[in-house]
Amino acid sequence: MMSGSKRTVLIVEDEYLLYEELHEFFTEKGFSIIGNPDGNSVDNYEDAVKLLETEEPDIAVLDINIKGKKDGIELAGYIREHFHSLIILLTAHNNYINLERARGVNADGFVLKVEKPFNKEQLWATIALSLPKVKMRQLRKSRGEFFKVREIEVNLTSRQNIANRQPADPLDIETFIPWDTITYIESFNSKTGFGNNNILIHTVAAKKAYVSRGTLSEISVQLPDYFVRFDQSFIVNLHHITARGRGNTLYFIGDTPFKVSDKYRPEALKQINQVMGNIS
Repeated sequence: MMSGSKRTVLIVEDEYLLYEELHEFFTEKGFSIIGNPDGNSVDNYEDAVKLLETEEPDIAVLDINIKGKKDGIELAGYIREHFHSLIILLTAHNNYINLERARGVNADGFVLKVEKPFNKEQLWATIALSLPKVKMRQLRKSRGEFFKVREIEVNLTSRQNIANRQPADPLDIETFIPWDTITYIESFNSKTGFGNNNILIHTVAAKKAYVSRGTLSEISVQLPDYFVRFDQSFIVNLHHITARGRGNTLYFIGDTPFKVSDKYRPEALKQINQVMGNIS
């Protein structure tokens, strides 16, 4: 997230002069700019997403009206889904629709570009007021998270066999679950009366698991880097891996096997190498 000791910022702006102003402004503030290798301004969704494949910004400053088919709010949604960055949206138009869309992607700030020249100090004040949100998100990510869950018992001989079948809504207890107690998380849809869009969080406690609303894609954003998506159904905590099979695609937590699917293999092996050492 940081380049050395510097904070990083992604600027996406289709007005070249303003992009250069913001680039200079954040450089003077001590930030490292995540930008195109050729030095050109980042002015569209596709270029921004490509840069995000290699580095997570501490701050993303996004103009709403950028070039291309997707706008800055859609880019903000992508960043919020995949990262814990502070997101500030810029716009020349103060309208209700954009404000509601910005709220919908949980943007941290909304700055108007009505003044000429652009009021960069107002932007900085918005960032300064919002930074504690990022610190809190990062702190939670390092320790654990609160989940609204229903605690259930599981049959250890079958990951899909639920001992206590309760059709009630699982969102009735908010429990803090430390990351190091989670062994793996599985998609848990249309099973035992719980309905769709649920996950099952397995823990180190024998026969104990938690049902929570959400998808694997949604929870993956909250998880530390040592949680790895193996396939469509499972995210595995690498710290609990006890053995592996040949080919570096089969891993075990105790007697429970997990196989890395072809779709997730490149990213999964990259994360496994970073956490557990080179396994190639």
